[in-house]
Amino acid sequence: MEGPFAEKDWKYLRRLSDDLLQAVCERINERAAAIASSEIGTPHERYLALFRHIKKSDAMVAECFNDWRRSRLTMIVFSLRKHGLLTDEHLTGLSEQAQNFIHAMEEMGAR
Repeated sequence: MEGPFAEKDWKYLRRLSDDLLQAVCERINERAAAIASSEIGTPHERYLALFRHIKKSDAMVAECFNDWRRSRLTMIVFSLRKHGLLTDEHLTGLSEQAQNFIHAMEEMGAR
């Protein structure tokens, strides 16, 4: 038994990982630019807001993209879902078994 994710699911997600990382970095960079160019607050306050944004974003990127191993795939998938990176549209590329597992786990978490 290979768990909820088949080999083809792993390969599919590995192919997606670079695109997902680029998309989230674009989102992070856009928010950072908005913070830095804002007229709200003092330059120091904007610096602190930017620092907090980068620190929070770095933790999220690490959670979702560091240490991509098949043995960690369940945790990776749920991190990607939690942060809105792995969409329902992306899930359609997974096996039915994997989709059912993800939806069942999310249902349990919603309770």
